[in-house]
Amino acid sequence: MPRFQSKNADIHYEVMGDGPPLMLIAGLASDNASWGPVSPILSRRFTLIMPNNRGAGRTKTAAALSIETMADDCAALLDHLKIDRAHVLGHSMGGLIAMTLAVNAPGRIGKLVLAASCATTPARAISVIDNLLLLREGGASDELWLRSFFHWLFKPQFFEKKNAVDAAIALSMAYPYAQSVQDMRRQVDALRNYDASALPARLRTETLLLAGEKDLMFSPDEIEAAFAVAPAARLQILPDAAHSLHWDNPGGFAESVIAFLAR
Repeated sequence: MPRFQSKNADIHYEVMGDGPPLMLIAGLASDNASWGPVSPILSRRFTLIMPNNRGAGRTKTAAALSIETMADDCAALLDHLKIDRAHVLGHSMGGLIAMTLAVNAPGRIGKLVLAASCATTPARAISVIDNLLLLREGGASDELWLRSFFHWLFKPQFFEKKNAVDAAIALSMAYPYAQSVQDMRRQVDALRNYDASALPARLRTETLLLAGEKDLMFSPDEIEAAFAVAPAARLQILPDAAHSLHWDNPGGFAESVIAFLAR
């Protein structure tokens, strides 16, 4: 995996596919491997640029970690790759990073997709994340906190097949670049300390808000209300999907992204 230096951090990234550039920014506790269900589809139409955020995957750094800094890393990666302008897609916390990039450097962004992302983090979502951190920091097994996390990530049908759940847990536990509890704490603190409530009103980039129909973390109603003041944003609700909508419904997710970016 290639890497480059940005503000005293060694940022790892991956590039795949062919076509117009599309940057994919992962969410909390995730890295670019999280795009696995949709990257083979999207890479047929776009050159995918997939950074590992600070504190995730192989970007392990003691340097400063904030939403603004991670947005700056994404701009620096475009510079590093000599790309003047790219579409950007961010999931959950990655959507906050993407929106910050779009507001701070609108000339660098073609179109913007914010998937299961909101300008403010609801108190319930913060409570969920805090409880997961308490489990990890209290010494709970990886299996326990992952099973707890999955309840908030995936659609109800996911849990109807025990073998599928067990396989997903085993895959997560075997991943060699899993996020440490210390880095999860740093990302959560960055999320908690960031006030993005004023950003939607400043967002001029044409934006697709993709919301999972069954998302318990950021409901479609909460997303719609937060972006009501964004003049160029429109909401699309993805059926048969919860918070990890690109895992729950990868075909529908990729189809929606391609249709929006191709218009």
